[in-house]
Amino acid sequence: MEMTKTTDTAGNASPVSALITMFYEPSRAFAMLEPKRHAWLPLVLLMVTMAGLFLWYFNVVDFAWLMDQMFAAMKPAERDMAKSMMTKGMMQTTTLISVVVSYPVICAVAGLYFMLVGKFINQNVSFGTGFALSAWASVPALLLLPLGAVAITMASGGQLGFSQLNPLSINQLLFQYDMAHPMAGLLDSINATSLWSVFLMIVGFQIWAKVARSTALKVVLIPYVTIYAIWFAIAMSQAA
Repeated sequence: MEMTKTTDTAGNASPVSALITMFYEPSRAFAMLEPKRHAWLPLVLLMVTMAGLFLWYFNVVDFAWLMDQMFAAMKPAERDMAKSMMTKGMMQTTTLISVVVSYPVICAVAGLYFMLVGKFINQNVSFGTGFALSAWASVPALLLLPLGAVAITMASGGQLGFSQLNPLSINQLLFQYDMAHPMAGLLDSINATSLWSVFLMIVGFQIWAKVARSTALKVVLIPYVTIYAIWFAIAMSQAA
């Protein structure tokens, strides 16, 4: 009777309740979502949240200062040419398009990866399951809105770089490299929300693919370790 009640509760759970549960009890949230994935909810929320944050950012940032920071590593002639070609409107539009396109593309790549891995480990993991897993694992990025809001309101004279919108990255907490430094992008990408997302992906894959935690760890971490190892090698070679 208890099992039937739990199953009914999970089956009837709303995607909004699953979203809230994801922040404090992810195992239960993924179980709630198992009958129906509702990948659209986190995907739409992420795109709207990030688009809103960047619109706010471009309305207050000192654009001339931002251009100087972005092209600081270029030679003077190249820097002047780049700055003349990059307008505020162009950069704002490009960033917003990137936000709208990047999340579905990342989820699609993840969906393909999990589907192929599922065949390799003899588990039935569909493309849709992998797509939804990537979308739901990304919900910690919603916290970038309050984090970015604090950063924007505290910025002096609108002098705030992209990476400073997330003050919880390794770069912002420990190194504080500027945008032109070869290691900045790598260290900015390693932050509290991204690490939380990796953890959620491990939990979600374990539950939805019906595998052991050790298997989920390997499946999720292998691409991250590979990508970051290559990225680190490239950044180190540029910094040398």
